Amino acid sequence: MISCRKWPAVVGAVSLLCLCFQVQGQSLADYIEEAAENNPEIQAANSRYAASLERVPQVGGLPDPELSVGFYLQDMATLMGDQRLNATLMQRFPWFGTLQASKDEASLLAKANYQDFEAVKNALIYDVKTTYYQLYLLEHHLMVARKNLQLLNDLEELALNKFKGGTPGKSGKMTDVLRIQIEQKALVARIAALEDEHAVREVDFNLLLNRPKDTPVHMDASFWNEEEILWDKEVVLDSILNANPQVKKMEWEGLAYQKKGEAARLKGLPSFGVGLSYMVNSPRQPAGDINGPMGYVPGGMGHNMVMPMVSVSVPLFRGKYKAASKESEYYYQASVQAKEALDNTLRSAWEEQYRLIREAERNANLYQDQVVLLQKTMDLMIADYSSAAGSFEELLSVQRQLLDFEMKTAEETFKKLQAYAKLASLMAKGITL
Repeated sequence: MISCRKWPAVVGAVSLLCLCFQVQGQSLADYIEEAAENNPEIQAANSRYAASLERVPQVGGLPDPELSVGFYLQDMATLMGDQRLNATLMQRFPWFGTLQASKDEASLLAKANYQDFEAVKNALIYDVKTTYYQLYLLEHHLMVARKNLQLLNDLEELALNKFKGGTPGKSGKMTDVLRIQIEQKALVARIAALEDEHAVREVDFNLLLNRPKDTPVHMDASFWNEEEILWDKEVVLDSILNANPQVKKMEWEGLAYQKKGEAARLKGLPSFGVGLSYMVNSPRQPAGDINGPMGYVPGGMGHNMVMPMVSVSVPLFRGKYKAASKESEYYYQASVQAKEALDNTLRSAWEEQYRLIREAERNANLYQDQVVLLQKTMDLMIADYSSAAGSFEELLSVQRQLLDFEMKTAEETFKKLQAYAKLASLMAKGITL
């Protein structure tokens, strides 16, 4: 079980940023909601899902009626008269349950496509969270770097005073001043690189929200501990294996393949046709003589005729139906096997995220202790250097270490938050659209 105590490292490293951002900060939840409403990728996924829903009425409808009309170029003599035209209207009906099975298959596939939409949504939430965390981390690094630059400026003033004799009885070296200036230039370059990276991450964040890339991003420090909740490890795994969109997609696809097999079996059964045939006849006068060379042609009343019809298809060639049924069985087996493989992958990812959380907790506690010790060492060494008893080279080394460990402390908090965000994404724990 993951400890939900607050880290001393977090409190010490970001307290100043918290004060700076509390007034104007927009919450992370607000940004996530804005991204879900505006991001084009999630809109595209929603459109694909809506398109798949339109497939249901297409496969569930009856085939179009067939109308055939025939004209006789020469009147056809019948007992009812001369037949001029014949019109037939026929409607075919598949075997009972065939259309419903096809509709169920399409509906289940639409539900599977909806899980693609859920997966895109969860990935978007994860990207928004981690990019927001990166922005905050870079703000922290800039704050620490500028604080250390001010410390170097103070040390430069101290070294100059010693070199110029500003402190009576205490000598200094110009090399101390030059070393500080070298460190200052390196730190200024590092600050510039952090500012550049911050600008790029800010553009990335705005693009996730599908808004102008130069829109200011206001930070809210309250998120820094919001993921520190009491999550039972096994409960999280159970949630992942049951709620993950990819798992649910495979479950829906498996059910769809079963319906596909049922529809294939039903299509191998006879289908029926019901229709009417309408014959148009014209009156005919008797003609000829029984004893004459052309014979006798009786007359006709010219009554039109209506004939109901029924037809039945006989599926003698069953190879294609058997193959379609086998196809659906194999697809179903593949979905079951793929789901099993995905379960193993998710278990591995679940275990890895908890390892990252434990590692981040250990490192953050270690780095915080190092920061406390280095700060005390720095204070003592500055006092020693001021009294001409300390090593300036060691003082600069401690200053560099202090800068690195202050940054590393926040980086470990970022890694832990990132791992929590990944777990939330795997659990499909996000907003409802």
